[in-house]
Amino acid sequence: MDLAAFIATMRERKQLSFRDLEKKSGDIDHAYIWRLEKGDRAAPSEDVILRLSHALELNERERNIFKLLSNSVNIENTLYSLMLSRLDIPWEDFEDVATMSFRGERPNTEEAWLKRIELIQQM
Repeated sequence: MDLAAFIATMRERKQLSFRDLEKKSGDIDHAYIWRLEKGDRAAPSEDVILRLSHALELNERERNIFKLLSNSVNIENTLYSLMLSRLDIPWEDFEDVATMSFRGERPNTEEAWLKRIELIQQM
């Protein structure tokens, strides 16, 4: 999952057009939102993240994911699913594992990601 895909997913979930999202976000230009969603723009400001989060009615975990993605971090799809479904795991652990450098192959299964998170929790 990258920033562009996340914005598209959240906008489509709410069935909002770009102009609808512009209005709900306090007039963030629809063309700018479109460029974010298409990957032509990156690293939105904290204000833009906050306003879009509110307009898209993101929950706390989704807002955290949005902030992480806005820092040019790509989240592997299995890890993204875990982030949304495992609210019992502290966000900080997910953030640590998502930004971790891996020697060799990155985890790509739930089990492998959960093992990495366990290692972080043991530190």
